[in-house]
Amino acid sequence: MQIRLTETVQKGGCAAKLPAGQLRKVLSGLKITNPKELLVGAETLDDACLWDLGNGELLVQTLDFFTPIVDDPKDFGRIAAANAISDVFAMGGEPKTALTILAFPSSKLDLEVLEPLMAGAIEKIVESGACLAGGHSIDDETLKLGFSVTGFVQKTKAWKNSGVRVGDALILTKALGTGTLTSAIKNKKAQPEWERAAIASMCQLNQVRPLLEEIEVHAATDITGFGLLGHALQMAEASQVAFRIESEKLPTLLGAEECLKEKILNRAHKTNLEYVEKGVSFGNVPEWKKWLLVDPQTSGGLLLSVSKKDAPEVVKRLQEKFHCATQIGEVTVFQGGRIRVLG
Repeated sequence: MQIRLTETVQKGGCAAKLPAGQLRKVLSGLKITNPKELLVGAETLDDACLWDLGNGELLVQTLDFFTPIVDDPKDFGRIAAANAISDVFAMGGEPKTALTILAFPSSKLDLEVLEPLMAGAIEKIVESGACLAGGHSIDDETLKLGFSVTGFVQKTKAWKNSGVRVGDALILTKALGTGTLTSAIKNKKAQPEWERAAIASMCQLNQVRPLLEEIEVHAATDITGFGLLGHALQMAEASQVAFRIESEKLPTLLGAEECLKEKILNRAHKTNLEYVEKGVSFGNVPEWKKWLLVDPQTSGGLLLSVSKKDAPEVVKRLQEKFHCATQIGEVTVFQGGRIRVLG
């Protein structure tokens, strides 16, 4: 009988991240020296670092890895690659090389699992325009897969999470809900159509730049393990602005509402809520939508900040490939609260 990958781990995907609040507190005392070439490092909690090559071009570098979030090895490979590459797209860059990070439990899984696992990953790497250039593997108790990805972007076209402007529109490219849905998959509570929709969303590359030629994106970030509110909070803090989010406009994956109403949650839902609660005020928002707002996404969408006048055209263009893309809020002046969620 084929082993279900999700049964080999306690936590899967980006929900396996260390709690954001605790991590930030522990690492806050570290003294990090940044050379002048490092234009974006760890200070603003951005998606990737930017290194100035001195020729008008920036190197974009990131890495990401996690434990299985779905049972099929090929789908897991696709999702792991799409998730890691997304950080380069979130900086406005073009990925070029990927290096594999692999921990494999050879005492629990047949090595033949590696073939579909890496085939799925290579499929997405090639689709992104990059190539697999090597990697490193170890024998470990738990399967983990990810990639270190390098890309490039013109200095004048780089996106950061710190460029948001007051009056901007906030646009989300993908629907929310992968955290609760993948917990439902692990616990055998997900309907087949819910699982298919979640996997399709996680496998989709966040390759939005070609759709937005000649439109200025002021800032961007990708929504992953800290949930929409966690990453939005980091974006608002980095830009010294406030966000107003309309909960009624949040795109939601098929089955996510049902799962959240049944309280199919994981630890990251609770730690994400703890992380954002001091900076977020909730209006008349149903409880399940509060959980949706902190739902730990794996290979989630991009959150883009664009001028209000460009927003309708941006949504129109994005919906050619990202059918759930929609404007979910706007940017306001900071007056003591970073994010206000409207019911």
